[in-house]
Amino acid sequence: MHKFLSILVIVIIAISCSQGSQKSKTIDDKLNNDGEVISDNEIKKLTSFEIKDTEIHQIQSTINQKHYELYIKLPNSYSSNSDKKYPILVLTDSDYAFPLVTSITRRVKTEEFIIVGISYSKGDSPGVSRTRDYTPTNSPNEERGHSKESRLASGKADDFIAFIKKDIFSFLNNTYRINMSKKVFSGHSFGGLLASYILVTTPDLFEYYLVGSPSLWYDNYCINNFEEKYSNAHTNLRANVFFSIGGKEKNNKSDMVTEMLTFEQRLLSRNYTDLKVKSSIISDEDHFTVYPSFITKGILFAFEK
Repeated sequence: MHKFLSILVIVIIAISCSQGSQKSKTIDDKLNNDGEVISDNEIKKLTSFEIKDTEIHQIQSTINQKHYELYIKLPNSYSSNSDKKYPILVLTDSDYAFPLVTSITRRVKTEEFIIVGISYSKGDSPGVSRTRDYTPTNSPNEERGHSKESRLASGKADDFIAFIKKDIFSFLNNTYRINMSKKVFSGHSFGGLLASYILVTTPDLFEYYLVGSPSLWYDNYCINNFEEKYSNAHTNLRANVFFSIGGKEKNNKSDMVTEMLTFEQRLLSRNYTDLKVKSSIISDEDHFTVYPSFITKGILFAFEK
């Protein structure tokens, strides 16, 4: 009996020591250099990451009443005491594009410019926001679209364009030193469709268009109808356009490479005197990997010294 009690006491002590050791380890894991316990909120702050010299502004569209964020990256010389104005690069899908582009601009030699990223609308999923804002027509049964909810919301590109023109440009002009004679728009995939749509409906909104892997297949190639309508009413199209796509963007549903080149030829066949077009097929890249190469080439196209 005494032997059993002795063994039981030893087991209890061992368990207590083990638990104490585990507790101490947990506390030690949360100690700062001064031996003070760090709260969970402080740990979250310590692990957050901010992009240097960037700003975030909240902005509401007066067109659809949706709330967005504008991500702004100013060039290094902006803070100097001068009246210099800077061109802008406007980005779609900015949750991904903005941090990537800010990194790329540190490694290429170009004229300085301000990066403006437009977020997805707050409270909406990315699929709903980008489908609604980047597509020109309502196509609720689009086979290659996002979710059913996204497809039902599609076709509000005109509202998004009006938002850029009325609200974003006004805000930028009143807040920063903007060179409004050189505005560059960049979009990829549905964003590339939006860039193409702006180009053939309101081309004077921007001076440069960087069109990456455009979803020209959308709604049975409706972009061709808009392009034809513009060409029937105009003899000129003043714009500088850079098309780019991955060489592997072909599947059993469509050949996006051929679709992009065909659209480029449609534009060139109109013989617009002030239209300048360049295209690039980036081999060994697909729809999901091509963006870094596309945007680097696009930035050099628009801003190279």
